[in-house]
Order: sequence, then structure tokens, then C-alpha cells
Amino acid sequence: MKPAFAYWISFVVGGVFVAWLSGRLEPHFVSDSTSYLDYSFSSLDAIGRSIRTPGYPLWLMAIRSTAGLAFIPLAQVIVHATAASWFAIELRRQGLGARDCIVAGIAIAVGCTAMDHINTVSTDAIAASMGVMVATALLRFSTAADSWRWATAVVVLSVIAIMLRPAYLFLIPWLMVAGSLLGRIHGQSWKRSLGNSLLVSVATLVPILAWMGLRLVAVNDFGILPFGHQNLAGVLVQLLSDEELRALPGDAAAMGESIVSEQQDLAAAGHTFAAGETGATMTIDARWDEMTYFVVVPAAQSLAGDDPVAQHNAIKAMNQEIIRQYPQRYMVWIAKNGRRGAWAIAADIVMHPIFLSAILGLAAWLIYASASGIPCSGVVDNGIAMRSLTIISLTYLLAKLGFVILTSPGIGRFSDAAAIFLPAWLAVAALQCILPLPECKTRELG
Repeated sequence: MKPAFAYWISFVVGGVFVAWLSGRLEPHFVSDSTSYLDYSFSSLDAIGRSIRTPGYPLWLMAIRSTAGLAFIPLAQVIVHATAASWFAIELRRQGLGARDCIVAGIAIAVGCTAMDHINTVSTDAIAASMGVMVATALLRFSTAADSWRWATAVVVLSVIAIMLRPAYLFLIPWLMVAGSLLGRIHGQSWKRSLGNSLLVSVATLVPILAWMGLRLVAVNDFGILPFGHQNLAGVLVQLLSDEELRALPGDAAAMGESIVSEQQDLAAAGHTFAAGETGATMTIDARWDEMTYFVVVPAAQSLAGDDPVAQHNAIKAMNQEIIRQYPQRYMVWIAKNGRRGAWAIAADIVMHPIFLSAILGLAAWLIYASASGIPCSGVVDNGIAMRSLTIISLTYLLAKLGFVILTSPGIGRFSDAAAIFLPAWLAVAALQCILPLPECKTRELG
């Protein structure tokens, strides 16, 4: 059995077993599920007006028409296990020790996003898996071996990730930054590494622009989809008073007035939002979902009717005016939101039962080692694979979280997906510090 196949089959079997053991092979439906399951491919107009990109609906259609809806969790487990094993294989190929690359792969396989959403009928888990595959292909592309083939793989996987979940648009600039740094690790000049990474970044952008152009022709809206601005509006309207919303200039005033009216109607009906100081970061987080879907979206519907594109444009115009009128409030919120995202990442890792067990085990070992006088090297491997893992983990986290906090609270499933590589990096670094292994050489896995 070839080593690469052994890695893959072990991860898949292990992933399916853990999912079965934890009851994650049954489909879990959330509020977003309906919009994916009922996606209409009846016409270009219907596709263009949908609030979802067609990637995940096509995935659901393929599974439903073959194995059936009940097999979606299993399929998503297999995809994620494949992504985690492929990442581990690539780290091994670039010289990381077998123990360390297996630990890294397991940390990705059982990460927060997978544990929380692997059986959810929504894009969180499978888009995160595609993100891991993009990173793996970029690692391989950075070695300059089979460059055109791996450049194509990076582009195709990136486009798939974006069309599954548009929040992965951050991949386009990330490919350029991370690709340049990885190329330098492998001895490329700055000019060559930047040129190569710019190539895959632009090549990823082209099909996205083509999709946006198609929507422009179909529904006169040059955007990836009529969705997303309501997320930002759910934050921005909490930064203004009712009087400031009403006083917005131009057409934005109508949306502001409609939002105030919706809030008053909810209050009259006895609805109360989460308690907290108005405008505080924690309050914005707690009220964000309800403010978005109980206030902003109904307000847009009352003005623009049932057309998602018209609703989207009305919300977009209001957001632009709020930022233009109150830029300082928006910038302060972004800074606080970034801090909140960092807190959420740390909290979610610590609350993860497997990661918490590993942390406690590490603490126990350090206590024992200290009491027994067992030396710890305190040194992290400076080889190519570990340096690559460091760049991937940290740039991916910063790029994705930085993109998210521009429009949405950086907590929960948003921050977890950004930090998907972080537990792997921490685990490998900790192991190397307390249980160092002899330096290993690059190993080809067939």
C-alpha cells in the first residue's frame, strides 16, 4: 500500500468512525438549509436573483440524485477527511516528521468547524474543507514542481470554495501574499515568487468576474450575489440613534425610517432584543442576528418589494451613506470586532473537548517534567515544512478574519473557520518543544 493512500484511507475511516460515534452522520438542518435545498435552476434570472451562489446547491443536487439527502453528512466527512489527509501528506512530502504531520492533519480533521458543522446542511464545513485543499495545493505549487498543473489546481479549488461560500473571496488576495512568502521559503526570488502568486490570484479572480458579469446581464446587478450587505447593516444600524437613521441623506433616509418603524413595531408586539449597552461590541454581537433578519431585511422588503436585488441595493445604499457620514464609528467597530474575533478563536479552541484534553495533557506533562527534571528543548523546527505551516496558519487566519470583520461579528463559525490551521500549528510546535525528533528529510509519498 502506498504511503499517501494509507494516510488518506486512515483519515477517512477515522473520520467516519468519529462522526458515527458522535452522532454526526444524521443531517442537521438550520435556517439557511432551505435556501440551498430549494435553489432554482429554472432560469438565468432565477439564478441571478438568488441570495446563494450555485456551488452548494449543485453539491446537494448531486448527492440527492445519487445517494440521497441522508448521505450528505457522510459525503462531507469524506471530503473533509480527504482535505486533512492531503494537507498532512504535503507536510510530510516537504520534510515534516511523520508524527508531526499526522498530528497536524488530525487537528484539522477534528477542528471546531468540522465538529460543529460537518453534518449541517449548509456551506460551513465543506467550504472550510475546500480552504484546506486550496492551502495544500498552494504549498505544492510553491515548490515549483509541476507548476502549471498545481497552479491550475489552486485556481480551480479557490473558485469552487468561493462559489460554495462567497466569504472565501479573501482567498484571492491571500493567494498572492501567502504564495509569495511560500515561494521565498523554497528559494525563489521575490520577483519570481510574487509573479507566480499574482498569476494564480488573478486567474482566480477572472472566473469570479465572469460570474458577476453574467449576473449583470441577467439581472442588472454587478455583484457576486444579492446578499451580504444586510450583515453589515445589522451592525451599522446599531451604531446610530433613531434620529440619526432618519436624518440620513438621500434615499438612505427612507431605509433609515423603515428600520426605525420596524423596531417600533417589534417593540409594540412585545419583542425585546438582548440586554446590553447600545453600541457596545457585546451588545451588537448579541442583537446582530435578530437586527439583521427581523429589522433590516423586513425594512428593505417594505421599500423594495420581494425582489432580492432591489432589497440588496436599498440596503447597500444605506450602508454606504452610514459609513460616509460616520466613518470613525465604523473604524472603531472594526478594531473592536477584530479583538472580539481573537477572543472567540481562543475561547472556542479551549472549549473544544479534544483540544482542551490536549491542553490539559500538555500541562500535566510539563508539571511532571518540571518535577522530574526532564529537559525540554524549547526549540521549534526551522525546516521548510514547519516554516510553511507557520505562514499558512497565520496568514490564513489574519486574511479570513480580517475579511469577515469588515461586515460581520468575528465570532462563532466565522472565526472558527479562519483559525482552522491554528490548532495544527500549535500542536506541532508544542510537540517539537517537549518531545523533539531527529531532523528528517523530504520524503516522496506516492
